Amino acid sequence: MTGSPDPTMPGKPWWGVLLGVVTGFGAMGLLLAGSLTLAYNLLGEEGTFEPGTYRVKSAWLATHVMAEIACGILAGLVSRWLGGTRAVFLLATLLFCLGAWGAWGKIKEGDPGHERFPGETDSMEAANVAISPPWKHLVSPLSLAGMALLAGLAPTRQRQGAST
Repeated sequence: MTGSPDPTMPGKPWWGVLLGVVTGFGAMGLLLAGSLTLAYNLLGEEGTFEPGTYRVKSAWLATHVMAEIACGILAGLVSRWLGGTRAVFLLATLLFCLGAWGAWGKIKEGDPGHERFPGETDSMEAANVAISPPWKHLVSPLSLAGMALLAGLAPTRQRQGAST
């Protein structure tokens, strides 16, 4: 039972949906970690942080939002390919809930205002100490979940439009 021509019947078995969610989430995580590490290495410490602080510059914010949009698209496509539309909805819900939970923690934590430590900051440490504005924490779950939904459901809309 991998699918049914009847639109009222579910299209994928539960394990296929779970595979779509897990694989979409994993693909998103790998691409996001890799792209942000590359971006940090290209921008460097001076291109990422404001002088003397761990507050991020607008170039980093723009790069981060673009990476999240691309990763959300990838997650939605992978999830749809392996798990169908139910996997896309579950993945988008997971991304939004985890992102909102993380955003709430970061916003509640606020800006500790630490001065930058002397010496180089590697990409792992930079990810832990970076201070983004509150709007960025609110945009992240929306961009990841929203783009996963749009990308994952786009093939359905195209097919439905072509058949009517």
